[in-house]
Amino acid sequence: MSGIVSKNAGRASGIVGAGTIGADAVDGSNIADDAIDSEHYVDVSIDAAHIASNAVTSAKINADAVTGAKIADDAIDSEHYVDGSIDNAHIADDAIDSEHYAAGSIDTAHIADNQITLAKMAGGTDGQIITYDASGDPVAVGPGTDGQVLTSTGSGSPPAFEDAGGGGAWNYISTVVISDDAEAQFTSNINSTYSVYAFMLKNVMLASGTSYDLHATLYAGSWLTSNYSSYTFGYDTDGYLRSTGSTSDSKFWLAYNQYTESQTRKGGVSGYVYLIDPSAGTSVWHTMSWNLMGHISTGTGYPCSATGGGVIVTDTAAVTGVSFKSSSGNLITGEIRMYGIADS
Repeated sequence: MSGIVSKNAGRASGIVGAGTIGADAVDGSNIADDAIDSEHYVDVSIDAAHIASNAVTSAKINADAVTGAKIADDAIDSEHYVDGSIDNAHIADDAIDSEHYAAGSIDTAHIADNQITLAKMAGGTDGQIITYDASGDPVAVGPGTDGQVLTSTGSGSPPAFEDAGGGGAWNYISTVVISDDAEAQFTSNINSTYSVYAFMLKNVMLASGTSYDLHATLYAGSWLTSNYSSYTFGYDTDGYLRSTGSTSDSKFWLAYNQYTESQTRKGGVSGYVYLIDPSAGTSVWHTMSWNLMGHISTGTGYPCSATGGGVIVTDTAAVTGVSFKSSSGNLITGEIRMYGIADS
């Protein structure tokens, strides 16, 4: 019967042709072991159903055959990366965030020059500055207090905020602005803080008159009215010596015979007056010295210097006040500033 092949072992070998084998007639029992080779497969005939589980090893996969389409989402983990295989080309722009950095991994070599702005620095305390300690590590210094300056503390330690010194620094204390006043008084802040106080006179104008003198008196528990001994002298621009003084008086003579408000020259008296060691008490007699410039009333008001000094020739308490006044009338305009001169 057509299409039927007997398994009669008596048939001669090789007498069955392909045309005499029925469709699907050759089953597994008719195929010898290891008899099917690659030449017997139709192209792409081996599909997923014909590949045993765990049968495809890395040796069976062609080079570069596994594409992105063949890899499941979220399937690639750190265990699959070759060390050093993730280079710059494989990292997306703006993909590395703070969570990806190992602690302490961003060192100096990774920070470009001029990239640390003020906004990136940690907050500090107002008035502090950043310097370096003996180990070369950064350290914050300060803040100091009002009036202090930053000074070197020498090798091996950071600088520090310290009180200003500097040998004889003039420290401003107060000002009296004159406006038709009987006197210009300083009755506070004269104490043991400074051993020398300076008074800077600026265009102190005396009241109307023909010739008045500028005087100074001291306060030591009360205003002292006796035992002043002073002398002042100077030359005017015409070359004449102008001098005056007294060995027992009620005031110090600072500048005498001055042009006044009603006269032609209105420059006033300017210069410096010094109070020496006011807190010494009875251990020394109290002293003032001065170097002034005014306008002598003689002639046409020659500019005239007035240099001098004076002493209270008796024991007194500490001096705590100074007054400037005219020999007659008021002080009209000008100002006087008081400074303390530091010892060191």
